[in-house]
Amino acid sequence: MAEKTITNPINIWKTFLKQNKLMYLIGTLMVVLTNVCQVFTTRIIGWVIDFFNQDTIPRFFVKNEQVQTFYTLFFSLLVCRILITIGRMGWRVTLARQTHMASAMLRKKIWENARYFKKKDLVTGFTKGNLMNAVNSDVNSSRFIFGFTLVALVDVLFLGIFTIGTMILINVKMTVISLVVLSILPFFVKKLSSSEVNRYKFSQKCLGYFNDLSTQVISTIRLQRLTQTGEFWEKKLIDSANTFKESRLKALFTSLNYIPVMGGASILSYVVLFAVGIELVISNQMTIGDFVSMQGLIFLLQDPLMEIGFVISDWRKGMASLERLNDIYINQKEDYLYNDGHGVTDSDYVLKVQDLNFSYPENNIKLINNLNLSLLPGDRLGITGIIGTGKTTLLSILSGLERNYDGKIFFHGKDYNTYSHQELRDYMSFVQQRPFLFADTIKKNIEMDSELTDDEVWSFLELAGLKEDVEKFPGKLNTALGEWGINLSGGQKQRLTLARALSRKPKLLFLDDCLSAVDTVTEERILQNLDRELSETTLVWVAHRSSTLKYCNKFLELTQNQEISDE
Repeated sequence: MAEKTITNPINIWKTFLKQNKLMYLIGTLMVVLTNVCQVFTTRIIGWVIDFFNQDTIPRFFVKNEQVQTFYTLFFSLLVCRILITIGRMGWRVTLARQTHMASAMLRKKIWENARYFKKKDLVTGFTKGNLMNAVNSDVNSSRFIFGFTLVALVDVLFLGIFTIGTMILINVKMTVISLVVLSILPFFVKKLSSSEVNRYKFSQKCLGYFNDLSTQVISTIRLQRLTQTGEFWEKKLIDSANTFKESRLKALFTSLNYIPVMGGASILSYVVLFAVGIELVISNQMTIGDFVSMQGLIFLLQDPLMEIGFVISDWRKGMASLERLNDIYINQKEDYLYNDGHGVTDSDYVLKVQDLNFSYPENNIKLINNLNLSLLPGDRLGITGIIGTGKTTLLSILSGLERNYDGKIFFHGKDYNTYSHQELRDYMSFVQQRPFLFADTIKKNIEMDSELTDDEVWSFLELAGLKEDVEKFPGKLNTALGEWGINLSGGQKQRLTLARALSRKPKLLFLDDCLSAVDTVTEERILQNLDRELSETTLVWVAHRSSTLKYCNKFLELTQNQEISDE
């Protein structure tokens, strides 16, 4: 069960850093080691040049013989290169790796919170398109501030400090000139950053709308064929895709502007320092080795200068995405889904309903009026009624999904509110009228979060009357389904969702007209399978065809605004 916590984007980031502080510490040390060796390598190259020009070099490298002095410089340079390699490997497997660890954490938090949302929130504010956008785009953007962005930040800080400090030791005048030239950067960086974040947020909204529209188009494809509206929806989808493409490209082009801004400043600084340095060398105020080192350090300083823009850009984009994710994390939960409760203990009656009344808030007409019924373990209740009499609504109430009703419902002797929602879902399964399938293999669609062997999956497919169909597919159990199972027929979709429900081995099974698209011959075979294999399972079955309910021992016909009882 997830914990109720009030979070904000920066707290999510800080908490993750605290939980992985050892990795961040080691990673930071590896970046610092790399920075020190990079600066030292550049400085050694200058000393090597001074050595060959017989200019003064630090006493540490000076030995009795020139060959020994050269070997000392050479091996110092070699050790620095080895340490740079070790440092880069070190920060990649520690600090940078947290990018991927954070990605998993953020996705997990989406599931831990969205699973408890109210139904109306999933229909309006947090639609499938918005949640898909969050899982993919927002997570991919925000994850970098937990890893690679921090690598760049540490690199900017320490490499900049070490480089500027070394430049000051070589020549203060040249260092001051370079910093003055580079001081124009913050103005351009701030302007670019603001523009980029605004364009990025807009592109995220466009992507969420496009995801929602795609889902609508796929789910209504058959209706489009019947109404000949395919061209309209195709144009609408293309227009939405183009809007997202254009908004995304504008954001990317804004990000690319960091390269000429940062690079131009570095080149300008290099040109100015080159002119100043030549004058100092000619006037014997600087050795050639120091001059070469200064030019190398200017190029080395270009990396943190380039990274400043990307650090600011990634941080602002990452925080913008993390803020969108946090809206999911802090959204109000449905209490009966979220709160802890007791497990299910068997009793004489599986379900006992007393004086059940229900009406939707938007009208005062009672959809269900004074309903009374009871079910013993192994009972099969068949529910019929014309459209609009509340059959699906009744299943939602009896399964504990809808709780805004008047009257009493006892599940194994207790009110639904006393149970843990997870315990209820482990005990019962619900096959809805409209099948839900996702873009993965047949096996994955059946086992979901369980681990089933191929033999077990085949057995559930056989119970659902789908085994022969799947055996004809080239990939068999590994056949990939399109979004919403679009490459299956209506009857195949229904049978696949039935197989998935059966794989949970429920003690209470709710079936909402889930064989309406199956032919009568196949339906009869499925009914016989269920009657034989689910003798101890309590069934509540809604169907329009009376033949579907032939194995039920109790029947309930719903009518409009009439008192109904199965007794």
